[in-house]
Amino acid sequence: MLEPVLFGFKILFLVLLYLFIFIIVRRLARDLSHGAEPAALSAKPSAAEPPHQRSRTPKPAAAPAVAGGGTREFEDMVTRLKPRLVVQHSKVIENGLIFKLKDGATIGRSAASDIVLPDEFVSQTHARLFPRKQFFILEDLGSLNGTFVDGRRLEGEHQIKPGQEVIIGDTVFRYEE
Repeated sequence: MLEPVLFGFKILFLVLLYLFIFIIVRRLARDLSHGAEPAALSAKPSAAEPPHQRSRTPKPAAAPAVAGGGTREFEDMVTRLKPRLVVQHSKVIENGLIFKLKDGATIGRSAASDIVLPDEFVSQTHARLFPRKQFFILEDLGSLNGTFVDGRRLEGEHQIKPGQEVIIGDTVFRYEE
């Protein structure tokens, strides 16, 4: 009499355990998909671009979904803020160069990056900046030499704020809005 009841409890326990694991995995997948999508790689500006042009805009990517309001609010805010990286000091690209970040950007040595830094201390795909809700997030992509914000090595994602210095290889950027 006791064995069938215990067997029933074992089955019930296993069903509840698998249900719990399923719910956790679904929530993690949903959380990761909201705002954590990688910025799309875009084509580089042509070599025939006039040298006096000091501002480059990465090719727009699809706008990420923003929880509780769609993408229109975010696009309006980005339009008003005009987030950008300004080169403060670099041995490999022109000082004062401005990179607009409307839809985010990838930074690296690879020609497929939105911001190309031909520097031996920069990884092929070194870091990325991407919008999440009304903020921009900087993430190191596992680079060997690291990404630094205001002198501190970045670990994981970091919400970048206006005026902060971003150091990648031998290049120092300032984030502005």
